Amino acid sequence: MEFTLLGTDPRYLYLKRRLELDGHRLTPDSPNQIAPPSWRQGVPYYKDEIYVIENAALTAEGALELLMRRSNRGLAGMDVLVVGYGRIGSFVAGMLSGLGAHVTVAARSARARASARASGCQSVDITNIPPVFDGVINTVPAPVLTGDFGGALCIDVASAPGGWAADAPVLKAPGLPGLYAPKTAADVMAEAIYRVMEEDSHE
Repeated sequence: MEFTLLGTDPRYLYLKRRLELDGHRLTPDSPNQIAPPSWRQGVPYYKDEIYVIENAALTAEGALELLMRRSNRGLAGMDVLVVGYGRIGSFVAGMLSGLGAHVTVAARSARARASARASGCQSVDITNIPPVFDGVINTVPAPVLTGDFGGALCIDVASAPGGWAADAPVLKAPGLPGLYAPKTAADVMAEAIYRVMEEDSHE
């Protein structure tokens, strides 16, 4: 089968190798285009449920790696705010808690806040966030935050426009899987591509 790769981050080098090793051919004009999920074009691997879960887990790992590398503190005992409690937010909160951080989850949904509390985190309404943390990781792709939370290391892993409503010293980190773990991200993409195309062939 022929594919055209449109992405340019490091995962696409590994994806090219994986597809070629699997016996496929890369051309510049195949109808089977593989683009970043945010482009919403080409083979719709980004709709595959397994891909969504595995990609979210890689994003969470990358967020923790950034937090550890850019912070002057260890994660154990760190006060961290996680904004949003969808797939990525819940993975981030769980990983941080497992490493001994004190995690507060900010979410609009009462159900999400209850789920966060049940997993051992503190929770607050997203409209009533305390002002000071050691670190903040935003997963909400909408401008719901302002300020720097007492000089916290602020990391925004959400897609555009991101979570801050005004200028703040924020580390923008979209597309983490392709930067943090490009080989694993490529394998996750390849398996999702194969699943989606197999399903399409049976329709």
